[in-house]
This record gives sequence, structure tokens and C-alpha cells, in this order.
Amino acid sequence: MLKCVRRGVSNFYGACLLTPAPAAFNLAAQISQAPVALCAGPPPSDYSFQLFIPASGLEFFSRVNNNLLSLRVVCCVALCVFVYVGGGGELMHSDRCRKVRRRSGFTLIELLVAISIIAVLMSLILPAIQNARSAARRTQCLNNIRQVGLALHSFASKQPDHRLPPYGTWGDYREANGQWKTYAGSTIGGQLKSWVVDILAELDRQDIFDRWDHQRKHDSAVPGAAGVSNRDLIRNYELSILICPDDITADSAGGSLSYVVNAGYAHLDGTNPLSSPSGWGSNNYHGDNDPDLDLDVDGLVGSTTVDDAEDKLMFHRSGLMWREVLDTNGDGKPAEWRNRSQTLDSIYDGLANTLMLTENLNAGEKQLWGDPDPRNCAFVYPLNPDATSLGLTAATYYDAASLDPLHPDAVINGARAGPEGERPFPSSHHTGGVTAVFCDGSARFLSEDIGLKVYAHLITPAGTKALPTAGPQTLLDAASF
Repeated sequence: MLKCVRRGVSNFYGACLLTPAPAAFNLAAQISQAPVALCAGPPPSDYSFQLFIPASGLEFFSRVNNNLLSLRVVCCVALCVFVYVGGGGELMHSDRCRKVRRRSGFTLIELLVAISIIAVLMSLILPAIQNARSAARRTQCLNNIRQVGLALHSFASKQPDHRLPPYGTWGDYREANGQWKTYAGSTIGGQLKSWVVDILAELDRQDIFDRWDHQRKHDSAVPGAAGVSNRDLIRNYELSILICPDDITADSAGGSLSYVVNAGYAHLDGTNPLSSPSGWGSNNYHGDNDPDLDLDVDGLVGSTTVDDAEDKLMFHRSGLMWREVLDTNGDGKPAEWRNRSQTLDSIYDGLANTLMLTENLNAGEKQLWGDPDPRNCAFVYPLNPDATSLGLTAATYYDAASLDPLHPDAVINGARAGPEGERPFPSSHHTGGVTAVFCDGSARFLSEDIGLKVYAHLITPAGTKALPTAGPQTLLDAASF
């Protein structure tokens, strides 16, 4: 508490507001022409300018001086002291130090000042706390996706040809009664498993992989030889490493998946084909052997009557991981289509220049990480199928990689709002982009402001490789991403 023992010291208040605490003591001494004293210690011999300041107050002024706070902070503190003192000083005889009166509580002004100070501090601190938490979640996401990328790398390294797993596997399967489901030769069978199942051992979950029933669909509720069904393995043993902490759509029931693999370019039939039962439009499953795109601009589109080998070659080179079809019971139905994913050696554009893995908030309407549907476990780049209207030729179409205007949200963070299970495009709740893993195992943050052509070229693992008639893609500059 501040006590003034001489008249004419009211000027001290104005001086104190503009003077740091230690200098204010000296100034008070000059004004009163007497020493500045504390209540503790020997009494002065004459009337003097007395400062009654609690120990906590002295400690605060010391901290202000030691930390070299700004003059504005000191002025605010002095003003608060002035308000606290209220009526100014009182005359006190120097032969003893005593308090004339004692306050029993806070005044309204004191309370308002305290609340104002606290409000200002909260407004400064809370945004910093939120930013720190957001940065921590992004760091955790980056660590999770890096581990998944290393697991894919480890899987490929163990294969004789260093081939990556398929994004999804289809084939015949046993039904609930134990009988094999029969298919015609032209179909691809039932949904057996996604790439996640293939790398369970690399994710340190060999126990789950050993209990997986490979003769049944991924969502089968029939217990296998180990006494547990595939669906229960997914639901009851959620893998937190597969979930971004910022993915609020991740289902709490288990089986969530935030990370998706590179499945290349795609042709999406119609305006909303991703809501159709087949998943990719009118009877069009996303496979590297059926592009349905005239990529070499020769007027021939791959179909059952016209087999354009160059279109298929270019389409296969546009993506990293492709589907696989198995004839599990060996009856020739469905027709097998073995894993056609890229090998680590076939990534011609460079491992550091090819996307392997990123995140998608809409990865899984059913929230089952074992689902091989590419809408749930992969991401694609829908290519504009109309080269003629764009004025592109065989030499420029593949390099231009123009986005399908029917799907403008197929860019980074363009489809955050979903709908779930129908937008196989990179998205996250991270500010400014998504986390991603490249084929060399490096993990980094990919900006949503990246050039569209650069992003499209990062998807293709062998886009710059020479072609029979069409023009290849141009080389990427590492500084562009």
C-alpha cells in the first residue's frame, strides 16, 4: 500500500506513472527532501515520504525491473496502484509506523480492473494454446502416416519383385453356409480385403493377420478358423496408427481409416458416379486394364471391341497401386487379374517425386479399414476425357493432365465436406494442406495451393517415360512442391 506522509507530494503520482519502479523511489525522495522508507526498519527522525508495499508488491516491481518490461506495462501497474490507494496520502508521525485504517475488501473499481487485466491476458493466451494443440495434432498425424508409409515400403522390399500391394483385392469367397459364391467370368467377385490387411505384419499386428479369414469377405460376420470373424477383427481391434487425430469423422465404433493410397488417374462416368453401387460409374470398376480414356488421342477408346494397348500402358503408368482379382477356389471364375501395382524399380519418375500415401476425411462410409473399395481406401485424380474441346493433341494431352470439370473438388482439401465414402480425394482438417508420404519414405506437408499440373504429375510414377506415339509428361522441378 502507498502512504504519503507529506503534503505537496501529489506530484509524485504523475511522476510515478512515467517512471520505472526503482527510479520512482529516488524521485519520491527528491520531492519530499527526505529518505524513502519502508514500514519495517528504524523510524525516521522527521516526517517522511513512506511507502507501505507488501512483500509480493516489492517482488513484482523487482520482476518488472529485472525483466525490462516496457514503459507501458509499468505505467499500467502504477495506475492500478493509484486506483488502489484511492484517496491519496495521510499524515503520519515519524516516531512509529502504523496503519490508520484497514480495508476489508475490494471496491467495484478494483474488481473491474482485475477482470479487465485477466480478460486481456486470456485473449492473448488462448489463441496460442489452440495453435500449439493444432501443431501437435499435425505432428502426430505426420508421424502416423510416416509409419504407414514405411510399412508399405517394408512389404514391397520383402516381395521377390519389390511390388507394392494392390489397393484392394476381389475374388470368390465362402458364404455364410460355407459354400463358394459363384461368379460369371466377366465379373471381379466379392470385396475381400484392402491394402491395410496386406501390411498388418509390418504394422506390428501379425496377430490380427494370422486370424484373418482369406476365404471370406472383409465384412463377413462368420467366425473363421480362429473363432473370430473378419468384421470383428476390424471393429474390435482399431488401429490408431491409421487415424489422423484431426479426423473428426473417424467413427468411434472401430475400424476407422484416414490414410489412402495412390490409385492414379480415373475416368468418372457422369456427374455423380461415385454414389453408384459399382463405385466408379456405369459398370466401371477402377482397374488399370480398363481406362475408358483416349489418352493417346488417336480416336480409339479401350473397350471390348477395340483394344488400345497404348491407352492401357499410359493408364497403368498413371497410378501407383491397382486392384487384384483372385480365383480363390480355382474354378476359373472370376478370371484372375494378378497384382499390377508398381514395383519400387518401376517408379521411373523418381521415388521422391511420386506420391504414395495421403489422407482423406471421407475414407470410409462403413468405417472398415479392410474394405477394398477405392472410394474408401485410395485417392484418384479424375482426368478430363475431352481432349478435343481443350485443344490438346497426342503430344500434349497426357502432360496437361487437365482436371475433369465435373469434379472440381478433386483437389487437395476441395472435398472436406464429403459426402463420406464418395470423395476419394485428398482432404484434412489441417490448415493449408494435407500430410503425405512419398515413395522414398519421406513424409511432408503438401500445400493445398500447389499447382494443379504439379499435383497431377506427382501422382504418376512413370509419366515422363517415353511412349510409342503419345507425348510423355515433362520433368518435375523439386522446388515446385
